[in-house]
Amino acid sequence: MKKYLILFFVAAAAAFQSCDNNDDLWDAIDDLKGRVQALETQVDALNGNVEALQALYNGGATISEVTESDGAYVLKLTDGTTLTLSQGSEAEAVIPVVSIDAKGNWQYSVDGGKTFIPLNKNAVAEDGVTPEFRIDEETGYWQVNTGDGWTNVKDASGQDVSAVGGTVTDKFFDTVRVDGDTLYIKLLGSDVELEIPIVPDVLCAIVDAEGNPIEGIQSFDSGVERSFIVKMKGIDNTIVTAPEGWTARLTEVVDEVASLYVKAPGTLASAGTTATRATANTSQDVAILATFGKYSCISKIQVQSTGIEAEPPAVTSVSSSTTVQPTDVTLTFDVQIANADGWKYICQRSDAAEAPDAAKVYADGTAVSASITSVTVEGLEALTEYTIYVVAYMGDEYSDVSTATATTAAEPVDPNDYYKAGVEVNGIRYDQNSEGARLLEVASDAETNVTVSAPNTATVSFIGEDNSDNYGFEMASTSSIGVPADNIYIGRYADAKPTIKFGRYLTLRNAGGTLAFKNLVLDFEAVSDNYMFNSNGNNAGIGTLVFEDCEIIYAKQSLITGYNGAGSIGNIIFRNCKIRYTGTETTYVVNLSNPGKLDLSILTGITLENSIIYATQSSTKNSAFLTANNQDLSNMALTVERNTFVDLRGSGTTVNASALFVLSKFGSILCKSNLFYATIDTTYPAVFALTNNYDTAWPTIDMVRSDNISYGSLGWKIFSEISVAFHPSSYDVVTVPKVSSDPLTTCDLANGKFVVSAEYASYGSTLE
Repeated sequence: MKKYLILFFVAAAAAFQSCDNNDDLWDAIDDLKGRVQALETQVDALNGNVEALQALYNGGATISEVTESDGAYVLKLTDGTTLTLSQGSEAEAVIPVVSIDAKGNWQYSVDGGKTFIPLNKNAVAEDGVTPEFRIDEETGYWQVNTGDGWTNVKDASGQDVSAVGGTVTDKFFDTVRVDGDTLYIKLLGSDVELEIPIVPDVLCAIVDAEGNPIEGIQSFDSGVERSFIVKMKGIDNTIVTAPEGWTARLTEVVDEVASLYVKAPGTLASAGTTATRATANTSQDVAILATFGKYSCISKIQVQSTGIEAEPPAVTSVSSSTTVQPTDVTLTFDVQIANADGWKYICQRSDAAEAPDAAKVYADGTAVSASITSVTVEGLEALTEYTIYVVAYMGDEYSDVSTATATTAAEPVDPNDYYKAGVEVNGIRYDQNSEGARLLEVASDAETNVTVSAPNTATVSFIGEDNSDNYGFEMASTSSIGVPADNIYIGRYADAKPTIKFGRYLTLRNAGGTLAFKNLVLDFEAVSDNYMFNSNGNNAGIGTLVFEDCEIIYAKQSLITGYNGAGSIGNIIFRNCKIRYTGTETTYVVNLSNPGKLDLSILTGITLENSIIYATQSSTKNSAFLTANNQDLSNMALTVERNTFVDLRGSGTTVNASALFVLSKFGSILCKSNLFYATIDTTYPAVFALTNNYDTAWPTIDMVRSDNISYGSLGWKIFSEISVAFHPSSYDVVTVPKVSSDPLTTCDLANGKFVVSAEYASYGSTLE
């Protein structure tokens, strides 16, 4: 049966009128150019249709998807090709007709299909061509190119065909429709209707690295083998064909991707590869015939040999990267290759027992595309030298090994690891390199607690992880421990506070020295004595006693005292701490009210900053931070700033005279931005009780009363008087401003969590 394909093209006839002046002439020319340019979109669509219909007419095409929009049909073929068929639109143009005759040759008609003029070019044979049409902008005539250059389109009488004039419809097809799993295309003026199967989810496409179909002829030097990416899905079987003398092979499909290896004939050709004699459309085709059910498709590339003997693959350079710096776990290497499809590498420690040869690198190495010129090797050890072994390859041919070495960087310091990164304690920095530094940890298989000692030489103890479920850190478990030298105790990791449990108290025997605790939980609940720190024995006392970022838990009378003997204390600091009293007895965090027990003349300061001090029991006994009744603290500066006090009753002889700080004689007081909070019944306690039993000369107190607030009691006085007779009139007995709304969004005594609301964010501790 004869099969004719008729495709209608936009055309027009143009007529020029004679002009009496050059302006008219140029206006006519400009008008012609404008009208021709207006048809360019139509011409592009027509040429696209010719190419699409030739591809469909030749057979072997199957479609995976059809979409239509505004008269344009986009066809995705199973070989990865995308074709577009344009139906056309209204235009001022004549309609030539292009078709393929019964012998498969191109022909055209300019009289509506009444007569056809042959182009003498085959449309479907191995040497078939695709005609291309255009409109000459200078003359307005249709032109066609069938591979021999552009010539004017002639009518039956041999006259050139004008491309402008006349009003016609540039409809290219009679019908285009999808019915079930078939696309039907009927050409205008023809009874021929193409039928192309639609098979969704099927693909066999030879593509480049970006996933685009490969275009143009691929050149190979003699004996060269190259690989190409093939995307495949839904394929049952494949047959690979190649021109005579060439070899081609297709690998197994992995994750819908296979590799097509093509090798040119020549001196580098090796035995052991096989190929089927070419059966594709041209002698230059390497083709993959893919079958799926009753259908098939052909995906192909064109190849040619240059006849030039190929240079062997080579690594031209390999070096440690100059732009990407080593890390503790990665190294980056730059690699340049020549005459190769890609390269492979093995990277191992330079001190490895055996270095891989070229064969091993080619067989076992990691493959890298030729377009990639660097690689980052991961998972390495810090401060270790590594060697990379590289070969370039072309098909089965590979180069000698080239190498480069590089050393990883030191492990980066975790800023949360105080042991390695360091941390300041009261303005002095300590780390693993500090004098006397040591690391204490509890092993996962520990069978006893780890004892934290107080050496008699300067020591910085970093308390590390507790990896045991049953054992931890302890100090002074059965008898008191003297602290005779500077000792700094630091929890190693910023985001975890190790717990040290105490069974007895610590004796301060380092007058003028330092004892500091940082980032720790100090649990004194099991201490049977009435104090946790005292001054006693030879060289009794301490120069500076520091608690930073600590949680302190105690249940007896005093945390710090001079009760048991003479001594001296120079400075006491609580900064960013939680101090939790769990007992029911009278208690003081700092008790200096024992005459003759401490030399307080050198006490320069007591600092309480950004801390939370609270009691968990509703005891009716006194509970205060500081008592120094009858003591001369003339040299002391007391700083109480940005703290939250919860459920402390105060210390004093009467309900109206109980206070958090009981003082007789002192140097100065700074008290601001504090929150005094009560969930228990307190009747007008005070912040300060002034008990001047020495003389009537009162110091100046640096305090803005409105900078503190209270909540939950009947009111907090700024001052109360234990000994009324000595209270001067200059000190008003007024209350701390009391707020009506709860300033804490969370008040959890059991878990020690106290969160200040946004409204009162300028008061109280910021620890939560």
